[in-house]
Amino acid sequence: MAKGRLNPIGLIRGRGRIYWRIFKAFRTFFPMLNDWRKGRYRPLPKKAVGLMALAIVYVISPFDLIPDFIPFWGLIDDVIISGWLLAKIDEQLDDYRRWRESTGEPVT
Repeated sequence: MAKGRLNPIGLIRGRGRIYWRIFKAFRTFFPMLNDWRKGRYRPLPKKAVGLMALAIVYVISPFDLIPDFIPFWGLIDDVIISGWLLAKIDEQLDDYRRWRESTGEPVT
């Protein structure tokens, strides 16, 4: 590939671990909330809940770093910021995953 050209495949491969963490955060967060709601899991990781709320608010909010009415770039900042927040959420869910493993239930 010519020097200075963007390689989208390389970007995707290089970010694969981050994409996996985002996917894991989504798959773990909502079952964790359900276990917390039913009283099976305590304490609720407040930082994870706050980060998830922030990610959702950022995506639906009309106030962004780059306004959504700018084609393509307006959506890219939503994806980047939300992805970063979801990767941070994944870090907060390790205790819940260990708890699930200790109960013998499959970890999602």
